[in-house]
Amino acid sequence: MAARVIPQIVPKDSWEQELSQKHAIPSSTRIGPAKALVLFAELLGLRSPTKVLDAGSGNGRNTVYLAQHGCEVTAVDFCDFAINETQRRVTQAGLTDKVSIVRHFLDDPAPFPKESFDFVLDAYVSCHFLNEKIYRDYWTDLARITKNGGRLLSIVFSNEDEYYSKLLKESPDGSLVCDPANGIWKRLYTETQIKSLFPSVLDLQYFARFEFPDVVLGKTYRRVLLTSVLMKHSA
Repeated sequence: MAARVIPQIVPKDSWEQELSQKHAIPSSTRIGPAKALVLFAELLGLRSPTKVLDAGSGNGRNTVYLAQHGCEVTAVDFCDFAINETQRRVTQAGLTDKVSIVRHFLDDPAPFPKESFDFVLDAYVSCHFLNEKIYRDYWTDLARITKNGGRLLSIVFSNEDEYYSKLLKESPDGSLVCDPANGIWKRLYTETQIKSLFPSVLDLQYFARFEFPDVVLGKTYRRVLLTSVLMKHSA
């Protein structure tokens, strides 16, 4: 059997198919925001006039939630369906004055000046950067565009997640998995691993291992997330 080719990042075509057709990832069609974002929203003070970057906005669910709380949100994605769906949801919610939508490939430096944002959200995005250099460059760039004293929220899946952990037996390195339902690769993490991967300019303020039941392709699984709240300090 031919070896599977592991991309450096999940390609645009895979996301177009997942978001528009396959819907193997529950959040592809979900209206409500990420549970971990809601959990930390009050602690993070996500309200007006907070300037927020939603990196990899997907269908716009987190962008709408943040804008509804008064934040000024910049939503970034490279997927046509994601851009259009985010625009549709923002318009439907009457939030166009609160949201800017930018088409951008996140494996390149973000098109924003340094210290542009009070808060940066990475919800299930960086785990799809499968090349270590791209992953680290991405987080270094997120730190660049975050204000000193600003915060970032990272949400990734644990290697104990019930849906994805069953795929680890075929993992090429013990952490990378490919979902057969949509062909999308992601990296799973242990608590020790994820805490060691952020740039030194970012201090880990809060960490939570977050569990909840969720339905994937008609079956309920115990989902396990690792959520990190980071604060940028002066280099």
